[in-house]
Formats: sequence, C-alpha cells, structure tokens
Amino acid sequence: MKDGNGGLSAEQLSALSRHFEEDITFSRHMGARVKDVEPGRATLYIDVEEFHMNGAGSLHGGVYASLIDNAMGLALIALVGVRTATVNLNVHFLGPVKEGRISCTAEVVHRSRRLATLEARVCNGEGELVALGTGTFRVFEQRGNPLV
Repeated sequence: MKDGNGGLSAEQLSALSRHFEEDITFSRHMGARVKDVEPGRATLYIDVEEFHMNGAGSLHGGVYASLIDNAMGLALIALVGVRTATVNLNVHFLGPVKEGRISCTAEVVHRSRRLATLEARVCNGEGELVALGTGTFRVFEQRGNPLV
C-alpha cells in the first residue's frame, strides 16, 4: 500500500485527491480543491463565494476551520495510509477575507503510533497569513481503506 518513502504511492495520492474532490459531499459543497498532496503535506484552496460569508460580509470562521481540518486530514492520510479522525482542532483567525482565493497548507509536525499533530496555514491571494490552525488526529492501526 505504501511506497518506500513511508507514504502513499503517486497513484494512490492521485486517487485520494480525486476522492476528496468528487466523493466527499461537504468538501464539494465548499468548493475545496486539492492543489497538491504528498505524504505528510497537503495544500487545498477555495475560491471565495457569497455563500462562504458571515453576517459581517467576510469569510465565515467555519470555512477556515473546515479547510484547515480537511487539509490536515489529507496530509496525514497521505502519510499513514490508514483511517484517521480529528480529536482536537484549534484555529486562530488572523485577518478577514472578502474575496479571491484562499489556500491552506498543512503539514505533519509530530507523529507517534496512535496520534499525530499537524499545523496548517491559510493565506489569501496575496500570500498574507489569515488563519493558523493546529490539530491532533487519531491514527487507526487497522489496514484497509483510509477513506472510510
């Protein structure tokens, strides 16, 4: 299942990206797209639309949180090749976004047998940091489909 680098193969990463974009309904609803993914690292983006906005006319905090959570989960699954689950998520909202594209890059910063800690950065179209997230994920030890 894994390649020699301790993560999913290029073919599996491609299938994982397609699954994320096509089969996961909430990600599809948000308009999240995979820019790139490799074992332990993933970048997602969305093009901000009106339905992403809060009552004040800027990007809703839940959009930041969802994008961060999804990017971290994707990065971890690409590394471990088994099912994972978020057990803790912290988001720091650093700046408003009203339009354009936001991208989120997540990276595994620590991993033990059963837990992993990740960090994610969300930037606006100008490359400015607008949100920062950390998360802890449970790594399930059973082999099988990491997507269910």
